[in-house]
Amino acid sequence: MVTNMVKYLANIETGILFQVDEDKEQESNYYKIYLMEEEEFDALQGDYPHKKNLSQGLKQIQYCKIETFKDCIQGTMKVPKGDREQIALFTFGFYVKGNELFFLGERALLGDMLEKISGNISNCTLNQILLVLFEMLIEEDVLYLQTLEEYLSDMEEKLLLKIPDHFYETIIQYRKKLTIFHSYYEQLINIGDQMQANVNQEFSREECAAWQIYANRTERLHNHVEALREYLIQIRELYQSQIDVRQNKVMSILTIITAFFLPLTLLVGWYGMNFPGMPEFRWKYGYPAVIILGIVIILAEFIYFKKKKLFR
Repeated sequence: MVTNMVKYLANIETGILFQVDEDKEQESNYYKIYLMEEEEFDALQGDYPHKKNLSQGLKQIQYCKIETFKDCIQGTMKVPKGDREQIALFTFGFYVKGNELFFLGERALLGDMLEKISGNISNCTLNQILLVLFEMLIEEDVLYLQTLEEYLSDMEEKLLLKIPDHFYETIIQYRKKLTIFHSYYEQLINIGDQMQANVNQEFSREECAAWQIYANRTERLHNHVEALREYLIQIRELYQSQIDVRQNKVMSILTIITAFFLPLTLLVGWYGMNFPGMPEFRWKYGYPAVIILGIVIILAEFIYFKKKKLFR
C-alpha cells in the first residue's frame, strides 16, 4: 500500500514541531503527530483500542463529537469555513493514545495549523495540543460573525430606503449560514463540557480549566449567532412592514382616485336614465352646466383632501 502519511515530531520541552520521515526513530521527549487518510489508519498495526469505532464514524461525518475512553480519545469534526457568499465544510477525525496523535483527512488544513503552533506548545500534553488546534479552528470566527452583522446592518439601512429585489432569497441564504454555525458551536460546547468533566481520563486541573475556557468561548460565539438570528428575524419583520406600508400607499391612492370620480359616476348614472320628464334635457345650457358642476365637485374634493393632508 502506497502511503501518503505525514509524520511530525513535537519536542515536549521546546514545543518545536518538525516533519520527519516515517521510519525515523523517536526520542523519549517527543510526541508523534500523524496526518493520514482513513485507509492508512485502518491499516495501522499495533494496539489501538476502539479504532473500528472511529473508522465507522469517518465514513459519514455528520457533526462534531468526541469520545473519551480510559486508554484513548477519539472523535470527528465538521468545521464550517467561508465568507459572505458561501460556506465550505471541512471534515476530519482525530485519535489520541499515549504519546501519539493522529489526524485523519484535511491534510492541507491541519498541516498549516500544525506549522503555526510550532514553538508555542512547550510543556504541553497531547490533550493540550489538541485543544490548541481546536482553538485555532474558531480564532477568526468572531471576525466572520462581525462581518455578517455589518452586512445585515447595511441591508437594514438599504431596506429603509428601498425594498430590494430577491430579498427573501437573501434572508434564507443567511439563515442557513447562521443555522450551520449555531449547530457547530453547540457541538463544540458539548465537546468542551465533556472534556473538562474528566470522566474517563486523568486530566490535570490546568487541562480541565483550559477546556472550560474553550467551552465558555464557544458559548459566547453561540450567543453571538443567536443574536444575529434574532436580528435577521427583525430585518424580515421590517421588510414585511415596508411591504405593508407600500401596499397601504397604493390602496390610499386608489381610494382617493375612486373618491374623486365617484360623484361624476353618480352624475353619469343619474342623467343616463334618460327619463322624458327630466328638464335638463331640454335646457340649452344643461350640458355646460353639468361640466361646470363636475369641475366644482372635483375642486371641492381636492381642497378637502388637501386640508386633511391626504396628498403626500
